Amino acid sequence: MAYSIGIDLGGTKIAGVLVNEQMDILAYEKMPVASERRVEKVLNDIVSLTQLLQEKLKKSHELIGMGIACPGLVDIDHGMMVYSENLNWRNVPVVQILSEKLNLPFYLEHDVRSGAIAEVFFGEGKKFRNLVYVSVGTGISGTLIWERQFIRGARGISAELGHIVVEPGGPLCRCGNAGCLEALSSGSAMEREAYHLTKEPVSGAVIMQKAQENIIPFTNIVHQAAYYLGIGLSNIAQIFDPEVIILGGGVSESGDFWLKLIESYYFKHQFWSFSLPDLKLGTFKGKASVMGAAGLPFLKKEGLL
Repeated sequence: MAYSIGIDLGGTKIAGVLVNEQMDILAYEKMPVASERRVEKVLNDIVSLTQLLQEKLKKSHELIGMGIACPGLVDIDHGMMVYSENLNWRNVPVVQILSEKLNLPFYLEHDVRSGAIAEVFFGEGKKFRNLVYVSVGTGISGTLIWERQFIRGARGISAELGHIVVEPGGPLCRCGNAGCLEALSSGSAMEREAYHLTKEPVSGAVIMQKAQENIIPFTNIVHQAAYYLGIGLSNIAQIFDPEVIILGGGVSESGDFWLKLIESYYFKHQFWSFSLPDLKLGTFKGKASVMGAAGLPFLKKEGLL
């Protein structure tokens, strides 16, 4: 049986997973990203994490390759991280460096698109041809899949849902605009609002838990985030008319509580008698990006990507 390793390189942590051809998780490891975020240090940490996962393999097992999901602007054809704001990296030939260090075939993908790949080929999206995948975590981003093809757009930023403006003149976004969906509905937006109201740092997971317990002001914070996300998703639904919108990312770990709250605002924006497509939680939730990365070698081998 063939095996693969996936790596999800984030702004604060590196996650790695070892899977078989059925995408069963055989091992999962993670470590923090080095505080200085130097390229050499972080890539060496990825090598160490990979070697830790390789130790779980038996000698008879075939490791056919690795995939890595990275944030920011990536050039998958040349294996290059062009720019990552989270890591402050520019023009890093990630695939070349890691392939040489590990002597394995390596494939690069954008982190959110990697999450979409996991859902489309192995998860909730398998039964649909036309869909939008939206990741809500520290930031917000999306991927458009049409007739089972991933639509990247002329500049590779198709379905960048996080930076559509839903409140003109609203909070300043890290992209430089004001009132972007990411600045109002992401995990970091909720954390910012919680700090503003409580004067203490509160994690997104704690905010969601307290909201489920109906504790003020956390309930208000989560409702506001869901309100703007409902607007953003309804806009995407009416522009593209997909069969379904699948939600992933760390915030989706809150499950049905979060989904039903978004739906309560989303379905208020139906267009005449036309019903909006369903919203569904992804199969892999916060692990979608690393699972998509692990699936890349199998999909490349079969010519599906």
